[in-house]
Amino acid sequence: MELSVFIILFITAWVFAVTPGPGTLALLSISTSRGFEPSMYYSVGAVLGDTMYLTLVIFSLDAMAEYIAPVMEFIRYFGAAYLIYLGVSQWLSGGISLEGKAVKLSNSRELATGFLVSGTNPKVMIFYISVLPSVIELTEVSVFYGVQIISTVGLAVMTGLVVISLLGKQLKSLISTPGMAKRVNRICGTMMIAVGLTLVFV
Repeated sequence: MELSVFIILFITAWVFAVTPGPGTLALLSISTSRGFEPSMYYSVGAVLGDTMYLTLVIFSLDAMAEYIAPVMEFIRYFGAAYLIYLGVSQWLSGGISLEGKAVKLSNSRELATGFLVSGTNPKVMIFYISVLPSVIELTEVSVFYGVQIISTVGLAVMTGLVVISLLGKQLKSLISTPGMAKRVNRICGTMMIAVGLTLVFV
């Protein structure tokens, strides 16, 4: 895998992982109420859910490469437009609600919860379908290359979730105020828009 592809994939997946959403807010709730260890089990489950979708997308792209290749330019701009749309939506979104309390679960159930939250979120698959064809060469999707892609995205998502878990209390106190929540949304939105623009111009 080329370094430029690794960097774009890593940054895109990392930004997507830390952007406030149901999974991120659930992780914040777990890390601040139950501690680091349960949040790690949840994070591993979430990564497994993400990579499940990613594996399905990679194999689908490999099978459909012959049909997708002629419209690669369109797919590239569609992926960029989708990322920019996510960024604008994040920018315009209001406050972040952290009122729900985390239910105490065993570590194995935390892992299952993380997997289910990620695995039942259709935005995850839409995200990968729109982004992957923009940054990888469809004709080179071998098993080894696929493992590289999955490893890169898995590492990026896990890194983002570990950061959230480690900074749980600080992040929760910061985004509990409406003004700071808006700033967090705007920062994440700006990052997502920047990644989308990168797909167009790089």
